[in-house]
Amino acid sequence: MEKADKLYIVSPAPHVRKEHSIQTMMLDTILALLPAGVVSVIIFGVYSLGIIFTSVTFAVLSEIFVNLLRRQKFTVSDLSCIVTGLLFAYTLPPRLPLVIVIIGIFVAIVFGKHIYGGLGYNPFNPALIGRAFVHIAFPQQMGNFTFDAVSTATPLTILKHFPEQVHLIPDVSKLILGNYSGSLGETSVVCLLIGYFYLVLKKHINPFVPWVYITTVGLITILHDASHLWIYLLSGGLFLGGIFMITDPVTTPVSYKGKIIFAVGCGLLTSLIRYWGSYPEGVCFSILLMNMLTPLIDEYTIRKKFGYKK
Repeated sequence: MEKADKLYIVSPAPHVRKEHSIQTMMLDTILALLPAGVVSVIIFGVYSLGIIFTSVTFAVLSEIFVNLLRRQKFTVSDLSCIVTGLLFAYTLPPRLPLVIVIIGIFVAIVFGKHIYGGLGYNPFNPALIGRAFVHIAFPQQMGNFTFDAVSTATPLTILKHFPEQVHLIPDVSKLILGNYSGSLGETSVVCLLIGYFYLVLKKHINPFVPWVYITTVGLITILHDASHLWIYLLSGGLFLGGIFMITDPVTTPVSYKGKIIFAVGCGLLTSLIRYWGSYPEGVCFSILLMNMLTPLIDEYTIRKKFGYKK
């Protein structure tokens, strides 16, 4: 074979090479989450740092516990448990007792992730499994939002249960910056958007999916209560869930069409729970419910192989 012919010899497919790995993706997600965490400590005080530290620490310990129990290689190095610890902490009230944080993150790692086989096999978002558990198991503590040393209701709770106090809801500028009563990592839209642009720049998430979700909620809000549109959009977990949870590559559909359907479904369910359900917030349960439908969405949206016959 001549030298010129050797130039056309290539290795077997696939031929596309990327620098991304599970570890780099998780590391970038951690970096994208940091601004919201820093602002939460500034706004809610040092105790919120204790919640975040406790959640991440016991996420790692829970991961190691399962690895030892299953006699498998340690998986802490992929950093996914740290991402789960941060996301779980960000969904919690700023004065939640640390023992509840420990219980919740243990449930998230063990029952939300490893009971199905570990990362890549879990059908539900682990952080939201933990959040849903503590929400149901400890409703009184999960409803205790303290801001400036005063126990206050969140903007969504005021709109839902105390509409006569709507004047107490901060203005739009404070809602954007995060200077109001809410869960740790969901209040600052600015910081969450910084994380969004970072993940888009790193090509870890589809840039349109979060906006489909937020727009769906916005359109339904206009029909339901247009006068309070910006309060519904800028408060609660809409941006945290839209940017970091409905873009999860494990628990959401594979195809672009499937991702759009998933985002619209989450938006519809979030609105249904918010406006006509008993809870003032619906992000957590809407994503978990749509996680259940991910296999069905994939079945009808993933492009079939050439020559495939059912």
